[in-house]
Amino acid sequence: MSGFEYLSVLLSIIIGLGLTHIAKGITRSVIARETDQTRLVYALFTILVILLNWWVIFQWSDHENWTFSEFLVLVGWAFGHYLMAITLYPPADSHSGSFENYRHWFMWTFVVMTFMDMAQTALRGDFFNPWYYSIFVGHYSLLALSGIFIKSSRYHRILSWWFLGVTLTWALIVRRFLG
Repeated sequence: MSGFEYLSVLLSIIIGLGLTHIAKGITRSVIARETDQTRLVYALFTILVILLNWWVIFQWSDHENWTFSEFLVLVGWAFGHYLMAITLYPPADSHSGSFENYRHWFMWTFVVMTFMDMAQTALRGDFFNPWYYSIFVGHYSLLALSGIFIKSSRYHRILSWWFLGVTLTWALIVRRFLG
């Protein structure tokens, strides 16, 4: 078993837990007939981000000489995805009320995730490849930071759709035709 195969098992487990948690949260919301469109769109966005980044992990498959710092960054990156899922649908006993009461935690974890993504991309040596990567991830950071401090439900509804739309565009168009 190669070092990548060994590490990818752990990363896949952590990422799988995040996806499972979101699926469980969406299911609970549907059964409870919650009408929070914003959280659902953030959930779809988070699922897409997790799947995209799980795909990106494969870019490490030809890496041979692993260091503990690379291991820590990748595990932290995967764990950050899990934290996004947990803050999107906190355990039932930790919070009461609507998503609006604690969405700032989701935004904070997403901001941290953008920095973790930049760290793993820089470790791989692809921070400026493509040249617009840092601009793309930077815009996510700035918008998520604004989402921490702007409490407007309308703003978050628009922001959630923006995140989902831009991520779909990145995944299906930019990476395919411009990457």
